Amino acid sequence: MINNQIFFILVYFLIPFSTLGFGFLATSFFFKKKNIDIGFIGLTGIFVLIIYSYLSHFFYSHNQFHNLLLLLVGLYFFIIYFNKSSFFEIKILISFQVILFISIIIYKPHDDFSYYHFPYTYYLNEFSQIIGIGNFNHGFRTPSSIFYLNSLFYLPGIKYFLFHMGALLIMMFANTHLILNITKKLKSKKIDEFFYLNLISFVFINIFFYRLAEHGTDRSAQILIFLLLIMLLNFRFSYLSFETYITKIFILTGIIVSLKSFYFVYFIFLIPMVFYIWKDEKLSLIKNIFRNKVFYIFTLLISFNLLIYFLNTGCLLYPISQTCFVSADWGVPIENVKRMNLHYEWWSKAGGGPEYFSPIDPTEYVNINNWFPNWLDRYFFNKVSDFLGGIAIICVIIFLLFKSKYKKKYLKTNYKLFYLTLFVLFAEWFFYHPSLRYGGYVIISLLVFIPLSVFMSRFNLEKNKLIKYSSILIILTISIFLIRNIDRIFYEVRSYNFDLINSFNYKVEDDYFRIDNLFKKQFKEFEICKNENRECIFIKNYELKKLYGKFTFIKDN
Repeated sequence: MINNQIFFILVYFLIPFSTLGFGFLATSFFFKKKNIDIGFIGLTGIFVLIIYSYLSHFFYSHNQFHNLLLLLVGLYFFIIYFNKSSFFEIKILISFQVILFISIIIYKPHDDFSYYHFPYTYYLNEFSQIIGIGNFNHGFRTPSSIFYLNSLFYLPGIKYFLFHMGALLIMMFANTHLILNITKKLKSKKIDEFFYLNLISFVFINIFFYRLAEHGTDRSAQILIFLLLIMLLNFRFSYLSFETYITKIFILTGIIVSLKSFYFVYFIFLIPMVFYIWKDEKLSLIKNIFRNKVFYIFTLLISFNLLIYFLNTGCLLYPISQTCFVSADWGVPIENVKRMNLHYEWWSKAGGGPEYFSPIDPTEYVNINNWFPNWLDRYFFNKVSDFLGGIAIICVIIFLLFKSKYKKKYLKTNYKLFYLTLFVLFAEWFFYHPSLRYGGYVIISLLVFIPLSVFMSRFNLEKNKLIKYSSILIILTISIFLIRNIDRIFYEVRSYNFDLINSFNYKVEDDYFRIDNLFKKQFKEFEICKNENRECIFIKNYELKKLYGKFTFIKDN
């Protein structure tokens, strides 16, 4: 058992460097200027792996041999490009590998892990694309790129016990990127609002998102939105390096939208970007967008995302019924789509949950007069109030640490349009899906953190004190992250008899493979009845056919 744990640790440490290998390769083509930090190179590697995973799955499954070969190829590219990287940046990355390892020691996964996170990822390991699978599990109707990324970590000797690795990679590279941004600002003479925004974002991510098992398909996207919004606010200071800047925007936005489809709404930030380009008389820069290679790769990623939704459900964006094609024989029935759209809204407005179910009909419940009092009682004065309290504590600590009686000449900055856009997103979140997991964490916190960062940038603190207080805050944040995870592990040992001595793995039960076994049974029946030239017996209401060489579940009308 000890040997298994050693092998688990070895593979855990190799995967980020393999991902970096693909990132190095991609950045050599994507960026003319090569001064991209190791954290963002890692995120670029994730961007490439997601696109590859989408594309390859149309043709073959992500089995163990395929994934081992891919891991080795990535390591090969890392070795080739290693000398081009900063040794200091590599040390920062390795530090986060060590720190974050504790978070991947999990026994109890996310509540949806057994329902569809694990089954969907394992489906990618066992089969190439199957059409119409959204008919067999609600979760299969909302595929996330995190499943496609995780499917690449199904490896010999490890099997399916690194299906949380995708979320960990995003957190690892995002943390590295933020710390390197903070370090760069401390070395420069300019301590501005972006220094504080990077620092506060780092603190928030590691304290509030410490539990990796709870990331699901939501928190990883929100981590990256912090990075994206920092870049967007820096937009008007980046005209001289516009091509590099816009390439980073495409990479981050591509990953975010592929992780969760409702983040398409964040394209609203195109409005302030275009407005400021026009106001600053930089319209000539727009043509550079269409000359950018990553723009077309970004478009390809979005197209793959929409195509997989369509092949799974018959809709381009499930559960938006207006995007569904009734003519798709494999599609989820339109009445079912509308019902689930209502269900998601009803659930996010505290209409139901563990040990609770509202007696009001969902159609009536989602009216604000009905849901708001209940949401206020059951959700706001539970999760949201605790969340706001945590934000308040962070703000107070930042203020007390970095305030100074000396103030520097304030260079007025104008973020009004971006800030207004955030308020629009907050209104959309509040009226349609007011659950923190559906974007609430990042929207609410940035509405507070942005003005705080601008305010703190006015203080003129000595450089040595800035370095000292920043170091204290970073060490305190990492300590809280470690303590909370240690406490979580002890709880899992006590409550679930988690045997840490023999295994770091989460519990996997037979029920996790129910959909995989269902597909295998149906495909076997299909081949037998085809060879015997007899009528097949399939799942009720569905018939199995082959369209364009792909197994397809067709509704039996």
